[in-house]
Amino acid sequence: MADQDSVEKRGVDVVGLVFGVAALVAAAYMLSDGASWPDFLDLRWALAGGAMVIGLGLLAGSARRRR
Repeated sequence: MADQDSVEKRGVDVVGLVFGVAALVAAAYMLSDGASWPDFLDLRWALAGGAMVIGLGLLAGSARRRR
């Protein structure tokens, strides 16, 4: 039986997927707010961009095949 490799098929990481989608929704809300900010680089924009990067990373990590 040691000659055969057992391959486990794993599903999507639900917790990572939920937090990834939540981070993307929060970033989309921050970026699409109706108020325009006069400063070129605002801390809120940096936080929204960081939330998007984290959300995309979590989504990519949950969708990636594990070995």
